[in-house]
Amino acid sequence: MSRSFRPRVVRLAAGLAALALVAACGSGEDPDTTAAAATAPAGGFPVTVESCGHEATFDKAPGRVVLGWGTSIRTLEALGVADRVTGYVSGSNVGLPDGFTAKEVSPDFQPAREAVLAAAPDLFLANDENQVSGEEGTATVADLDGRAYVLGNYCLKNPAPATIDVVYQDVRNLGAIFGVPDKADAVVADLTRRVTAAAARRRSAPQAKVALVQIYDGKVYALSGSYYNAILQGAGMTNVFAGIGENFAEVSAEQVLTSAPDGLFVAYDEPNGDAAAVQAARSAFAATPAVRNGTVFGINNAEISGGGVNIVALIEQTAGQLYGS
Repeated sequence: MSRSFRPRVVRLAAGLAALALVAACGSGEDPDTTAAAATAPAGGFPVTVESCGHEATFDKAPGRVVLGWGTSIRTLEALGVADRVTGYVSGSNVGLPDGFTAKEVSPDFQPAREAVLAAAPDLFLANDENQVSGEEGTATVADLDGRAYVLGNYCLKNPAPATIDVVYQDVRNLGAIFGVPDKADAVVADLTRRVTAAAARRRSAPQAKVALVQIYDGKVYALSGSYYNAILQGAGMTNVFAGIGENFAEVSAEQVLTSAPDGLFVAYDEPNGDAAAVQAARSAFAATPAVRNGTVFGINNAEISGGGVNIVALIEQTAGQLYGS
């Protein structure tokens, strides 16, 4: 995603843009959905982590980090290691955080191998395995001497986990990579608390049925897997398109109408695109309970795409919008 959807879906939606069951009351991890496991001896380094079937071993904490998506820096900020970021890709499509001054390595979501290698990262923090697959001229994990990590376990061959557990595991794995495991545990504890509090905003109300969609070029897409589902479930909502079996899929306006969602969340990409996205959804789905009740809200794709702690912030946002503070 230079993309309309998350950058990581570029292989399915490159022409659409210059576009997790949540542990709402605990942080227990399902071994079937855990993104990757970090292992390290008691003394610290070397540490080995795995993502998308690739093992990466670090003898020391990375000092030069290239981000596959700019807003991923928020997770490194939470761990106290954002100062290690020296570059990013696909920055022209993202509203970068204030004070983020690292060099743009490439404007392309799938950056050229030469550009990435010239940046000399000792960690490439990928948004999507596409960025380190060797496809479309990108570098491979081998080109990077194995020093790549794919956030969200968003892999080419396997569906990405659709629960908040993948966020917790990413934080722990990054804590291991940077030699701050205790800090990572503290961050996960805080994130877990925040998710529990967000889900509790529902109080005794029935669990709302909601849809997360994007309208692009006159077509409607249900955003239903990976982080999309994690956000909705974490906020104590039922995703009407959870059974669609894909991270996103084109659906008809009629499918949205017949699902009769109590709430609609509309993804947008352009800065300040919230109002336009909401208005488009109100027009397209005027007969839904969500439009009649005024429960149509925008959600920023750039924040979703960054993964990590952004997902918990979006859980809080969506729960507050639909259930109140």
